[in-house]
Amino acid sequence: MIDKVDLQKIADELEFDLEDVEMLMGVFIESAEESLKVLEIAIADKDYESIFTSAHSIKGSSANLKLIEIYELSKEIEFSAKELKPIDYEDLLNQLKISLDKIR
Repeated sequence: MIDKVDLQKIADELEFDLEDVEMLMGVFIESAEESLKVLEIAIADKDYESIFTSAHSIKGSSANLKLIEIYELSKEIEFSAKELKPIDYEDLLNQLKISLDKIR
C-alpha cells in the first residue's frame, strides 16, 4: 500500500517543480475520482468495455505520476476486463479507493 507520497521525490524524478507536481496531483485525484465512479457503475453492470476504459485512464495518469500501487491495481483491472476475466473487480476497486485516499 501507499504509505505517503513523496511529492518532492516525484518532482525530482520528473524534473518538475514541486508546485507543478502538487497541481498535477490535484488534477489526477479529481480525474481518478470521476473514473472510479464510472468504474464502480461499470463493474456493477459487468460492462467490460467501460471497466477497461476507466481503468486504462487511471493507469496512464498514475504511471505518469509514479504512483506505482495505483498503476498496478488499475493495470490488473484493465487487462482482466480486456480478456473478460471474471476476477473480483469490486475488491480491486476498493483497493484503488484506499490507495487514492492515502494520497489525498
